[in-house]
Amino acid sequence: MRDTSRPLPFATGARAVFDLSLEGMVWSRRTLLMGLLIGLPALVAVGYRVVLATQPRAELLPPSDLYAVIVAVYWIRNVLPLAALFFATALVADEVEGRTLTYLLTRPLTRASIFAGKFAAYLVTTLGLALPSAVAAFFLLLSARGWRAVGPSAGDLFRDVGVAALALVAYGAFFALLGVLLKRPVIPGLMFLYGWELMANLPGYLPRFTLTAWLRSLIHHRPAEEGLAGLFQQVLPAGPGLAVLLGVSAVFLAAAAWIFSSREYVLEQ
Repeated sequence: MRDTSRPLPFATGARAVFDLSLEGMVWSRRTLLMGLLIGLPALVAVGYRVVLATQPRAELLPPSDLYAVIVAVYWIRNVLPLAALFFATALVADEVEGRTLTYLLTRPLTRASIFAGKFAAYLVTTLGLALPSAVAAFFLLLSARGWRAVGPSAGDLFRDVGVAALALVAYGAFFALLGVLLKRPVIPGLMFLYGWELMANLPGYLPRFTLTAWLRSLIHHRPAEEGLAGLFQQVLPAGPGLAVLLGVSAVFLAAAAWIFSSREYVLEQ
């Protein structure tokens, strides 16, 4: 018989919180909105095929180039970081606003297992939105002018899916940390995405201080950039990029879990 005065083992507690959090995330308005944004390229790919079928002589961007823009600019640089911002900053904030945090904290669960379970639910939810869209866009676009282009590019699909997952982990870890540090983290998070992260397009050593530049080093797509961004844009080495992203993700997650475990939460009346 289990000693009820002792908390559940870490893995058992994290799984229980994961199951509870996943159900709430999947059926939320936030997931519906992010699903529409993340899934938009699949709809664009369908539209591309329709135009190509009805107007064979239309001057369209080559399908491989369109797919490159979708991956490098739309997903990796914009939509996946936004999804991480709106999901990860709310991991604890939603519980505080919904006055359900007390329920979790009074259960026989360690705070570390609560945080781990909620972060895992975030990852499964966002990956469940991103991966089908990526696969659909790839096959719809790369097969637009015949299936011969699909085989040689299959490796890029696996790489792109892996980098998308890593982007959700890295940005999610940072925004989860922001969420336990700040009462209103969304505005600072937007400033980080569209202020600090723009340093990825600067010359010199500054891009190494951004997540965007390291993520960009892991994908093969290099869509042309306009203006100063295209003039100064550099590609960092992939090997160190993977190590840096995994390292900072671990640091951000450990810091967020430690702060959540040691902080006192007072629910407003």
